[in-house]
Amino acid sequence: MIMDGCEPNVVTYNRLIHSFGLANYIDKAIETFYHMQNVGIRPDRVTYCTLIDMHAKAGFLEVAMDMYWIMQKVGLTPDTFTYSLMINCLGKAGHLSVAYKLFCEMVSRGLVPNLVTYNILIALQAKARNFPSALKLYREMQAAGFHPDKITYSIIMEVLGHCGFLDEAESLFVEMKRKEWIPDEHVYGLLVDLWGKAGNVDKACGWYQLMLDSGLRPNVPTCNSLLSAFLRMHRFSDANDVLQTMLNFGLHPSLQTYTLLLSCCTEARSPIDMGSCGKLMAVTGHPAHTFLLTLPAAEPGGQNVRDHTGIFLDLMHSEDRESKRGLVDAVIDFLHKSGLKEEAGSIWEVAAKRNVYPDAVKEKRNSYWLINLHVMSDGTAVTALSRTLASFHKQILTSGVGPSRIDIITGWGRRSRVTGTSLVRQSVEELLHLFRFPFFKEHGNSGCFVGCGESLNQWLLHSYVERMHLL
Repeated sequence: MIMDGCEPNVVTYNRLIHSFGLANYIDKAIETFYHMQNVGIRPDRVTYCTLIDMHAKAGFLEVAMDMYWIMQKVGLTPDTFTYSLMINCLGKAGHLSVAYKLFCEMVSRGLVPNLVTYNILIALQAKARNFPSALKLYREMQAAGFHPDKITYSIIMEVLGHCGFLDEAESLFVEMKRKEWIPDEHVYGLLVDLWGKAGNVDKACGWYQLMLDSGLRPNVPTCNSLLSAFLRMHRFSDANDVLQTMLNFGLHPSLQTYTLLLSCCTEARSPIDMGSCGKLMAVTGHPAHTFLLTLPAAEPGGQNVRDHTGIFLDLMHSEDRESKRGLVDAVIDFLHKSGLKEEAGSIWEVAAKRNVYPDAVKEKRNSYWLINLHVMSDGTAVTALSRTLASFHKQILTSGVGPSRIDIITGWGRRSRVTGTSLVRQSVEELLHLFRFPFFKEHGNSGCFVGCGESLNQWLLHSYVERMHLL
């Protein structure tokens, strides 16, 4: 284009930045952002919104917030779309109250929230399992004169399903059709997923068949939902049929497909079940299976495993962060419980360096660290904690300076809705007791273990801290 004498303008650069963002090449996007300014092209609101969105989706929420403030500093006023992006960004970071305040600020500035804004707010409340708040916002949206679209209906159906009101969710499906919204694969897939998670695989199969009868072709997420339902019931023959159907439809099993199968393999009750899962994993033909099959035994230091993992994550570069995190979690958990703990630890180190777990280890204040394990399986949590404490051990030996306080947060745990009773909390507490970690439980939070002061630094000097992940 440039060789032909056509000068790129702000739209051209915005397209480039957007394309780099879609491919997860965020460094290239930022490089383009600075380059356009160096050649005299001033970024517009679209430029900043694109950068905000891509950083938020990649987990770099602080950078997204910085972009929002820079945009205003250069004289660009946020519009409804910008506010919607920021509300989504803050909500994903867990700052729901701040997100709602931003919504109120938008309204106070005279900007009218649109259906997209309401859908984002409702979805954020639903994701945080604040189901009453999600339903309240849904009613407020209707009171404000907005009619639900397919996205709204899907979110509320999911909310009703998680509340155990699956019959009401089906009634909403009927209402949606009456309002002449034609259900798509996502809507049918949602009902397949809800009934599957409720343990009613027959109802899940019924909705899957209704989708086929309506002339729709299943997508990968819907097949994954049905596959998951069969795996929970240990119906491996039916699970194999789902995989074969995917392949017959020309659908490629995804990272989530393989993660489901690997997690099932980890939790298998017998060698026969484990063998059945192994065969299904091979059927997928996913690169993750090749990665596991060719995983080398750890050499001293584990560099060969880290190199092997790095090559695989490069191959998975364009996959979204949540999918990569789910697979890495399943791989580490599987290796840890299979006795390959050195390999599990090396894979964790690469994943942490590659920002697969952006909020797992953070410095809250100077020398005050948070180790957040609540989104992990128990095997991954133990591995992550061990290797993180080992890094502090190395730091204190090298520089003589260690953390003044460490908060180990187990939260509610991935497999528990009740604070203090999750597998994550139980496994972490057993590890801390085993190595006599000088912790106390934070007042009012039985899932948070705190170590601080001289006792913490003395403990970190013990040589066994470097190898505790092996025990």
